[in-house]
Amino acid sequence: MSTSIDCYLSIEEPSVGQIKDRGSKFIAYLFPCKNEKSFKDQLDLVKLNEPNARHYCWAFRMNPESIIERSNDDGEPGNSAGTPILRALQSNDLVDVACVVARYFGGTKLGIPGLIHAYGGSAKEACELSTIMESQITREFEVEFNYEQISFVERRVRELNLEIIKREQESKLKYVIRVNRSKLEQTLDQFEKNHLLRLTVIKY
Repeated sequence: MSTSIDCYLSIEEPSVGQIKDRGSKFIAYLFPCKNEKSFKDQLDLVKLNEPNARHYCWAFRMNPESIIERSNDDGEPGNSAGTPILRALQSNDLVDVACVVARYFGGTKLGIPGLIHAYGGSAKEACELSTIMESQITREFEVEFNYEQISFVERRVRELNLEIIKREQESKLKYVIRVNRSKLEQTLDQFEKNHLLRLTVIKY
């Protein structure tokens, strides 16, 4: 991961890498992915797009706060396909991503070193062709207050460079505010100086 505890690297949109070796073709589909349901849906799309492939080997890395990693060789020799794909994701420090490599067999066996090179190399190329972005790990909290307290709240928002993502105005005001994970406690302390506010953490 990125050296900042509030940041991690991911990709903006899907990319495709490809390697050919002795007649076999390896097509790597790299895509953003935040949960296993999304991964399974996108794996099915790859299979629909490449219906004649012999193998669909894959790896993913999800959840930047407690990384979950999985890989699958889909019938290739153990650790010759899913593991090198996963290593490509790890070496690029990517999270919330998955990569599926569709292999078309060309009639010549490549051996385990050849498979590692082809699966890992196609995944690496997909990573190199992707647009990498830095994402923030954030928390959200709600602050409820009376109208006479609005100047205090707005001043704190400006001073702390916070993002208001929702405003509700009824008998009282409610703001939903987003803050970087590492600054949550410090930010709540600043708001708690006004004891008339009601604070609720809604995304922890």
